[in-house]
Amino acid sequence: MKKNKAFLELEGKPLVERSLTVLQAVFAEVLISSNKAELYEGFEVPIILDEIPGRGPLEGIYQGLKAAAYDEVFVLACDIPFLRTELIRFMATWNPVYDVVVPSLQSGLHPLHAFYHRRCLPLIKKSLEANSLKVIDLYPSCSVRYVKETELQNYNNLSRLFCNINTPEDWSAILTEGEST
Repeated sequence: MKKNKAFLELEGKPLVERSLTVLQAVFAEVLISSNKAELYEGFEVPIILDEIPGRGPLEGIYQGLKAAAYDEVFVLACDIPFLRTELIRFMATWNPVYDVVVPSLQSGLHPLHAFYHRRCLPLIKKSLEANSLKVIDLYPSCSVRYVKETELQNYNNLSRLFCNINTPEDWSAILTEGEST
């Protein structure tokens, strides 16, 4: 995208602000994981920095789990524009039974719209030390609850709920869709 996706604006609000509004309605504690704390200082939530930058989302999950006051942490990418409180609460019904609760749709797994338990910390640390940075590579070592698409049939338009912005074309499609709704 060549720009910070968290600050793309939809309906007059940056994506980060839209996400914080939803997350703060569900959780008593909300943290932001970033390598650029200064960008998020105005949001009045704790900002967690990567210990070793450049290790991607797995490092952010690791640092977030270490910093969190709670055992279960909902991890969300900054570029998911249509987050829903009801969906997060539904997914939370499997906490703390599983180490990971992750949506598994036809489009694939959504590891950055998932719950992680503090029990994952030693496994994540081991993955980071081995430079195995792909989040889903952690799953075979964990107790994972894959939330299937059929279990999410009460939520309309799953492709919209789980969409994220990876390209300017993705963003343009979101903006065009917003104008037509």
